[in-house]
Amino acid sequence: MNLGYARGKRVNQQFDYLEAYEVEEIFSDGTRDYEVFQDPESNYQRLLDYAEPGDCLVITSLEVISRDYQKLLSFLDELDELELDIVVLTSPNLTLMDWREVFFWVSKNDRLLHPRLIKMKLKQEKNQNKQAYSVFSGDSESRYLYREVMWQLIGKQKLRKISEQKGVPIETIYRIQQEFKRLKLALILAMCFILAITTIKISENFSDNLWIQVAVCVITTLAILYNTLADNEQT
Repeated sequence: MNLGYARGKRVNQQFDYLEAYEVEEIFSDGTRDYEVFQDPESNYQRLLDYAEPGDCLVITSLEVISRDYQKLLSFLDELDELELDIVVLTSPNLTLMDWREVFFWVSKNDRLLHPRLIKMKLKQEKNQNKQAYSVFSGDSESRYLYREVMWQLIGKQKLRKISEQKGVPIETIYRIQQEFKRLKLALILAMCFILAITTIKISENFSDNLWIQVAVCVITTLAILYNTLADNEQT
């Protein structure tokens, strides 16, 4: 029996692929994060409970499960224990054992590739991630994910935890964090400027001495900047 599973981006498109493959049942966890695979109440877990030895799990791409080689290897081990096979519709037609050999080789030999090729690959991925995960991205889902990461950074969640939840490389999360800090600092400076003008106006009501007005303005501004920078150091 062919059992389809959909999760992540473009779920409706995944449904179309799975229905065209004529799967008997389709399970989906919608747009939930990768941590859904740790949820015993997830539809993915229901699929595993429903499946019988000899059944085949059908997915549109490996990103539905994970982007990490080690996690994909663990996923394949789980299928092997349940005596299930796998079909990835947008990839070559490989058996579960074939996929395991591929990921095992990649995880062991990726560092043995030519250093220049690795550097070019990382640079290319960095540029792709920078274009994909941005407030100006052409993809609405990428913009939504960017905002979600921003809110989690505001909530002071750990970068690695955000990376695991959203399935985004930690380098990208770090870049978004730096953009968030620059935006935060720009807003603070703008507020300091407005507050400085306001403080001078208020000080005029209590003293005509210009130096006193300037001193009050400087002290207030430095206090705000100190608290802001101290908060940034903690995060």
